[in-house]
Amino acid sequence: MTYEQVLLDVVENIAVIRMNRPSKKNAFSPTMSVEILDAMTRIERDDGIRGVLLTGVEDSFSAGLDLDISFCQTMEESNASNFRKVMDPILAWYLKYYEMPKPTVAAVNGHCYGGGVVPVSLSDVAIASERSQYALSEINFAHFPAGGTTWAVSHFLLPKHFEYLCLSGDRIDAFEAARMGLVTKVVPHEQLENEAWRVVKRLAGKHPNAYRTAKAMCRMTPRMSFAEAIKLEMAHIHENYFLTEGEMVKVALKQFKEKQIKTGTGEDYKRGT
Repeated sequence: MTYEQVLLDVVENIAVIRMNRPSKKNAFSPTMSVEILDAMTRIERDDGIRGVLLTGVEDSFSAGLDLDISFCQTMEESNASNFRKVMDPILAWYLKYYEMPKPTVAAVNGHCYGGGVVPVSLSDVAIASERSQYALSEINFAHFPAGGTTWAVSHFLLPKHFEYLCLSGDRIDAFEAARMGLVTKVVPHEQLENEAWRVVKRLAGKHPNAYRTAKAMCRMTPRMSFAEAIKLEMAHIHENYFLTEGEMVKVALKQFKEKQIKTGTGEDYKRGT
């Protein structure tokens, strides 16, 4: 599929999405958002795709929402219909990305500001270039981080960290982002794509149903009491057994005991290698 502002390639069962508006630091336009949403929908429906790697072209991951051609224009028009046409695709692909049952890895290659911070927060794993920089700068122009931004950072950072980002508008470097928990790890810039590829391939090798369930538990149980989490996890043990056709007990654990394979290698279960 060819897009105007997004590059989509499927390589070795991994979908690689590159946001492609270098002249605008890969800021989200309505066109880009519609294209990312379409790409996410295709990826979700294709069982042959086992993981997603999201990054940007040239020196930027994404500068967030393109204020010039979208947000400011529709606000000045006071046209609710046009405003929704701008915002709905962005919010829809954020949500689809967050709920993606497959592994999602962000390779943060450069500038990452405003709404660009959201997919970094929502990714299962975020690998950052040492050159990358981050900011929620909305407060600096009489606004505030919106469109799911405060939710995203508040769920993955400590209160004093996400409040600092939201309230100061200050820019931080990759190492500070890692210290705060915004990204998983920082690597030399020239190693970024190789490391992000290694991680997404490793995650994609897990059993897809087991990964889906484990990811759901990681997202759901922090908002529960300990007792509630135990009940939910115990219920999903049976669901996972059913969805994997008993592979956990009949194949995987048997192979683990016999030291034939490492656990969690997905298709290796069926091959018995």
